[in-house]
Amino acid sequence: MISAVVGHVVMSRIRSTTPVQAVPDPWPLIHKRGESACSVGLRLVIHGRSGGLVPHCLHQISAAVTERRGAPVEFEVLTAELPTAAQCDSQWLVPLLLLPGSHVRSDVPQIRDRLRNEGVAVKSLPFLGSWECWLMLMSQRIADVALQHPHLALIHHPLRPGVSDRFLKSLQRRLKLPLVPFDDWERFANDHPRTIPFPLSLAPNRMSEALRQAGGLPSLLEDPSLRQGLINCLAALP
Repeated sequence: MISAVVGHVVMSRIRSTTPVQAVPDPWPLIHKRGESACSVGLRLVIHGRSGGLVPHCLHQISAAVTERRGAPVEFEVLTAELPTAAQCDSQWLVPLLLLPGSHVRSDVPQIRDRLRNEGVAVKSLPFLGSWECWLMLMSQRIADVALQHPHLALIHHPLRPGVSDRFLKSLQRRLKLPLVPFDDWERFANDHPRTIPFPLSLAPNRMSEALRQAGGLPSLLEDPSLRQGLINCLAALP
């Protein structure tokens, strides 16, 4: 089962910018292709901005992974009016989503079923926020930032109670930072005036831009080390 992979990854140097062959395998439990096999395409599920706009940092990732894998990398943009047609008949479905909200629980399975109905052989990964390699990248990023800003809080989009709440509690234990919903940030900031907001946002959006104006950090993939780390993870998929 692919979801079992995320609990068994051992990566101490995934942030390296060296070629993916030089870093530990982020997918040790996924069966590898033979050297003569064709690369499988990637379909990256992203939220996108209004009208289906794809932020520049995600285009950078797509271009780098396409070059490394030699296979199509497509976007499934949740804010787009219509999905783009699949360019190849075998794809990894990769939800680049940080939290198990309604997009992960409802939209991603619908996308998978649609692609299969169109004749695409789809293999699904769990959502990005649950990957062990991503959590290790996040931990390192937080440690680096904390050297300059020791008082941090992760700010996330408000979520409905249930599965998301349980995941947030687990994430807070793992990353050892307060997790604050965006609609509660102003009150939290008044009570903790030294705290710097760290947006739990993959790419620039309205939340991260508002926090940036309030002295917060940029979105996650605007950081070169996190961006390169994600490129390495995606390029290593068989």
